[in-house]
Amino acid sequence: MAKVTVKNVFKLPDGKHSVGPNLNLVVRGNSRTYVFRYSVDGKRKEKSLGSAEKISISQAREQAEKFRVGLSEGHAPKTNKEVLVENVRKEEAPTFEAYALKTIDKIASVRMWKNAKHKAQWFSTVKTYALPVLGKKKLADIKKQDILEVLNPIWLTKNETASRVRGRLENIFSYAVSDGLMEFNPALWRGNLDRELPPPGKVQKTEHHEAMSLEELQGKIDCFYPAINRTRQVILFTILTASRVGESVPAKWDEIDWDNKVWSVPAERRKDGKPYPHRVPLSTQAVELLESIERTGEYIFSIKDTLGSRYSLAVLLKRMTGSQATMHGFRSTFRDWAAENGVPDIVAEKCLMHSTGSAVVQAYQRSDLLEQRREVMQRWADAVFAKFAG
Repeated sequence: MAKVTVKNVFKLPDGKHSVGPNLNLVVRGNSRTYVFRYSVDGKRKEKSLGSAEKISISQAREQAEKFRVGLSEGHAPKTNKEVLVENVRKEEAPTFEAYALKTIDKIASVRMWKNAKHKAQWFSTVKTYALPVLGKKKLADIKKQDILEVLNPIWLTKNETASRVRGRLENIFSYAVSDGLMEFNPALWRGNLDRELPPPGKVQKTEHHEAMSLEELQGKIDCFYPAINRTRQVILFTILTASRVGESVPAKWDEIDWDNKVWSVPAERRKDGKPYPHRVPLSTQAVELLESIERTGEYIFSIKDTLGSRYSLAVLLKRMTGSQATMHGFRSTFRDWAAENGVPDIVAEKCLMHSTGSAVVQAYQRSDLLEQRREVMQRWADAVFAKFAG
């Protein structure tokens, strides 16, 4: 390996030629490049300093010396140009607030969320928990410690919410990494935050929706029947169809097939994401309830075509029954009754609009078992009214 001098720098043959400690001149044909060689964690690396036509030997040696000093202090080698570009990039880089709000819009568009509440929930959790800590920070400056500052105050006390916040931050930062605005996703769980925070499964306490037993429901049925107002009507209809309030409250008259006694829940209201309507067989009691309701618009449970809030039903239900029962809890009441009365699991699950079996099973089990479910829903309605004195 020949020693490089001012006199021979442009005369040396192809190969590597020593310029100084860790510094070589690499010659390949007409190309002559200064290269700094170093090791990090036992791995050998090289850093190009530029062409011999653009920088002198003394400049290359000076830069190599700066790199050696930087390495001794734990800093990766960066050329003056790279430092300049990095500084400019930091100046132009968006803050977390600006980037996150724009990216949530993009995520909503890409995922084609049908329910506007999903997007609203992302905005709400990010604004509430992340923006106070990360809002004004440049993306490239956000590190794992910043994410921990967001999550630590709520990880043990609001773990379900904290887990959602972490997942949403991970999604946002994954876009930033793809856009070249960050080198690493600081909200990753595996191999990152899992070394600092307890596993969600060991922190979360499962809270089931408060559900009445069938006997309690039978004793409270006179709270809903006769169904003389919209609140009683929608609660009773939801119970008789074992549906979710997100499916029952927005129900429309044109979804009812009177001849076949079927209510078709449109695909956009299906929580399981299936691209076709879910057929609900209507019991005699459910049909009688619908026939008793005056039509004032396209929505069944509305007054002058204005829907009430489905969330207010929880408060009204507790007030009417004097219990802590929830609307969703009636689905648990139905499922318990079905299990205790010999209803096959697959039929009971289809009554609740749950997916059944593995992907393979679902591929072959395409029937919605309507007629089997019709019998079950009639038996359920009869059980609900079994102790009603009238």
